[in-house]
Amino acid sequence: MVSWWCWDTTSPYASWANRELSDSDLGARFRAGDVRALARAISLVERRDASVRALEESVRAQGRAPGVVGFTGAPGTGKSTLVDGLVTLLRKQGTSVAVLATDPNSPFTGGAILGDRIRMQRHSLDPKVFIRSMGARGHLGGLSLAAREAIRLLGAFGFDEVILETVGVGQSELEVAAVADTTVVVLTPNLGDGVQMIKAGILEIADVFVVNKADLDGQARVRSELRSMLSLAPKSAPGARRAHEDWKPPILATVAARQEGLEELWAAVVAHREHLESSGRARELAEQRLKDETAEVAAEIARNRVRRALAEDSGLAERLLEEGTPYSTAEEILDRRR
Repeated sequence: MVSWWCWDTTSPYASWANRELSDSDLGARFRAGDVRALARAISLVERRDASVRALEESVRAQGRAPGVVGFTGAPGTGKSTLVDGLVTLLRKQGTSVAVLATDPNSPFTGGAILGDRIRMQRHSLDPKVFIRSMGARGHLGGLSLAAREAIRLLGAFGFDEVILETVGVGQSELEVAAVADTTVVVLTPNLGDGVQMIKAGILEIADVFVVNKADLDGQARVRSELRSMLSLAPKSAPGARRAHEDWKPPILATVAARQEGLEELWAAVVAHREHLESSGRARELAEQRLKDETAEVAAEIARNRVRRALAEDSGLAERLLEEGTPYSTAEEILDRRR
């Protein structure tokens, strides 16, 4: 495997990276371990290029499903530093790691704005580390549909672990729980009222709580508030991620900038995975993720079909202007044979 530091490949500065590789030999190069083929495959996934479908089918039996850990939390909590420290820890253990950092994206190019991942540059020469910024592309939760497919490609390529780092903006970040095996919610002292930090839904999606920057005043108060809220949370809230799990999320303290508490954090992630396997929830979650992804793909196909029909059939557009009936027009388009 050749090391490859991958910026946002939709930018003009990175376009040269894809010129050397034609689509015809993409699958062969991917299976041979050419990291440039992996980078191009993820670019095709991001662009929703139909050619990636054949690649996914050809590598389906290759490799295995990687472990997926999602990190979410408000901006400024130190998620990037925490992820960087975990990459270092996992590499010392001989584990290969891919990081998908989902960033805000340009409304004009669709590319990731924060694609440089400055904090993680020390891993750029490590052949067992792959770091990729992906634009959120307006998708609820900051996780594009492409992220799910990218995870599957990274597993087929041979990576042991995939770490998701999300944008960290509001309640839309709850969607990370639908993609990751283990969801880590990162908090920090002195970010305001505790109730505001722990918004509705956070208690249900967090498998592990981390109070980062624990060397600051107020970390004990944050942990105390968390314990109180967890003790008052309903055991089986409708739709909750852990409604049928006997798992109590640990509350850990870290100082990521000094590599403190990272071993305990990873031990908690491993313990949660073992719990999922022993309880049978691991298979249930994998099945639900595939169902969710299938529904999203179906919605994408339907949306593209409708847009294409409206662009090609001027009569439909005129009827919409005259009658204003989007529902019936959409149903008419979707009922047509392809």
